[in-house]
Amino acid sequence: MITPTAIYLTPTQHLTRASMALRGVRPSVADLQTVAADASQLPAIVDRYLASPEFGATMKDLHNEVLLMRVEQTNMTFPAIDKLDGKTFTELNAVYDEPLRLIEDVITHDQPYTDIVTANYTLANQTVADLWGLAHQTAPDNWEKTQFTDGRPASGILASSIVFSRWRSTGFNYNRGRANMISRSLLCHDFLTSDIDVDTSVDLSNPDIVADAVVHNPSCAGCHQTLDPLASYMFAQDGNPNLGHIDTYPLLQYRARNTDDWKTTNKRPPVFFGQTAPGMDGLGQAIASDPRFAQCAAQHFAAYLTERAQADLPLAWVAALQQGFVTSKFSAKALAKQVVLSDEFRVAGDSDPVIADTAIGYQKARPEQLARMISDLTGFQWMTTSTLKARGAPIGTTDLLQSDYIGFRVLEGGIDSYFVSAPVFTMNATSSLAARQVAAAAADFVVEHDATATTRTLFGHAPTTSDQASVRTELVNLHARIYGDLVASDDPAIDETYAMFSDAFAASNDAKRAWKLVLVGMLSDLRALYF
Repeated sequence: MITPTAIYLTPTQHLTRASMALRGVRPSVADLQTVAADASQLPAIVDRYLASPEFGATMKDLHNEVLLMRVEQTNMTFPAIDKLDGKTFTELNAVYDEPLRLIEDVITHDQPYTDIVTANYTLANQTVADLWGLAHQTAPDNWEKTQFTDGRPASGILASSIVFSRWRSTGFNYNRGRANMISRSLLCHDFLTSDIDVDTSVDLSNPDIVADAVVHNPSCAGCHQTLDPLASYMFAQDGNPNLGHIDTYPLLQYRARNTDDWKTTNKRPPVFFGQTAPGMDGLGQAIASDPRFAQCAAQHFAAYLTERAQADLPLAWVAALQQGFVTSKFSAKALAKQVVLSDEFRVAGDSDPVIADTAIGYQKARPEQLARMISDLTGFQWMTTSTLKARGAPIGTTDLLQSDYIGFRVLEGGIDSYFVSAPVFTMNATSSLAARQVAAAAADFVVEHDATATTRTLFGHAPTTSDQASVRTELVNLHARIYGDLVASDDPAIDETYAMFSDAFAASNDAKRAWKLVLVGMLSDLRALYF
């Protein structure tokens, strides 16, 4: 709830937050100057950001925090054999991006968001196509639209075999965990948080007793009368491949003949919260038509873009976002825009000290955002190529800010979608160390590049000068690009950064070294890491 004592971001600060939240990229100096001169131009600039490829990447990141798909666990990595022979560990794990790519495609093409559970296509690169036997016509690394040809109903991400491979079901669980994942992710209804009294006398080791309890025991039936019918939709998707016994591709994970296995397992016909909805396509349509779907999307977008817990979101704001989302005919771009232009998004603090303790005045760059920000500012990507092997395959080329197995995504505050499922928005020892390391590598890269390049990436002039006037002019540009601050060359903030340059140059008599040290300091400063 917005309080009368709320303090708001300035227009340029608001632009910076919107740019970082939507793209993971700092705004250009021209955009900052435009908004500083006329704050009413901000919505038009946001529209441009929503059309950028970086916004698509952000949408994949947002939905990964919902679906927890990006895993780098060796026990979930497909073997590099047959058609996937020669693939690296990194390439093999990219198959878990398939549903995120579908969601990105729906959003960036401004299709109704409901298409994520009703679409009759998916996205695949050559590795995904070889894994599942899909058509793929373009370059191997290109993600293109394609379709499953095994008769599975059109249901967007609900038709994705990799979703069910990621979310596996144990023998007598009968897809209940998968059903709860779908309910939690798409409807924000988590059966595990239901307020129930569990009957601890039930012998969970006996399948027959459990089968009876979920029907006749009031303690169990309260959830299972809706959970089990939802789980019954998923028997056709095997999704539990024995990775140690795969000897050929493609894998056949969809088995239409198993659709009615509920008759001999949980004995609950497929039903969506009491509503008859035949088949997985019927399930997708039922989810899309459920008011909780639009409300849940509003919660996901608002929570991600403001770095708040969903439980802490003001109910009135969520209701307004939901209404706007439905009115826009389920445009995810319109929903994202509504979030970043809202008063709730641009709060910087509160003059009431009690309320100020809970206000989120700054947002921290997630590892994926930091990777894009560093790349945009300096042209540097923190990549490594490793010949070390995991599950028999070499690691390959990896972005260290977007990898967990040999990278620093979790140490930088991100998630690994398996053991760590919630991001961290405070700085600690490991995130500080990772930020300094990438800052040092990026500073060295861009100074060396811009010192000789015809088209420079970050600097307005070659970083080889040391006279005070030129240095101060360059620092004005750097403060705008890295911090989003439009300041004059005689501003105290410039004085402070110039002193750092002056001391570094005095110690080495090397302008390039001095510029590198300045950039390390600026890129690892909290003003760069937060927005």
